[in-house]
Amino acid sequence: MKAEFGIKRENNNRLFYKSWTNDKGVYHFHSQIELYFVDDGEMEVVVNDRRAMLKKGEMSVALSFNPHGYRTPQSSASSALIIPTYLCEEFVLATRDKRVASPFIRDRGEVERIKGYYELIKREDTGEIERLGYIYVILGIVMKNLSFETVGDTMDAELCSKILIYINENYKNNITPASVSKHFGYSQSYISRYFKKSFGATLNKYLTVIRLKNVVLLMHEKKHNITYCAMEGGFSSMRTFYRAFYEEFGCPPKEYMKRLTEI
Repeated sequence: MKAEFGIKRENNNRLFYKSWTNDKGVYHFHSQIELYFVDDGEMEVVVNDRRAMLKKGEMSVALSFNPHGYRTPQSSASSALIIPTYLCEEFVLATRDKRVASPFIRDRGEVERIKGYYELIKREDTGEIERLGYIYVILGIVMKNLSFETVGDTMDAELCSKILIYINENYKNNITPASVSKHFGYSQSYISRYFKKSFGATLNKYLTVIRLKNVVLLMHEKKHNITYCAMEGGFSSMRTFYRAFYEEFGCPPKEYMKRLTEI
């Protein structure tokens, strides 16, 4: 299951909280820390490919760039607190080289404590310093209730965010891992090595996936030929496009287009 970069969330890099009924969220990732609460019913939650069916009073935690998604099997009420990394720099430093062994908190008493501070954060009469204090109290409780594994060096969250935004804004241009590295003032070997450690894929592979995603979106419009979709999607070579498309979807683009016309 491939995660999408949450470009809208990344560009709107502010403290965010919201409640949903029967939520369904695509598998995605972003630099912010996301705490997700099941307030009623059940939710199927995936974080870092760890899957669980959470019930009322349980929650999940997704750290910076941890892929995560949600699905309601029958009915649910849920809420989330999304915290930008600049509001909790000490927490980010403490967990920078860590991976959560299990991203779920099932102790309902502890979740209730966290939800209490969450409600205080939401109050209109809560001051900014007070709100920041509640954020750190919440993250302190989270750290106490999770176990961590050391995964080694990863890129700085702010640099990761800038690179991903740059790619999503420029994938149609003839950018390469070399040009991306040069743009940010780092060696290609540094960016390539740490990008793969952070996201489990090479920078070149990520560029290809982003371009293929946009090619497929154009194909689904059923208005354009294959060459137009490939070029508009960011591929500068049809040979490269055909090879990448077949590796990703297991069929030639013509066959994929034919299936779309039959829908």
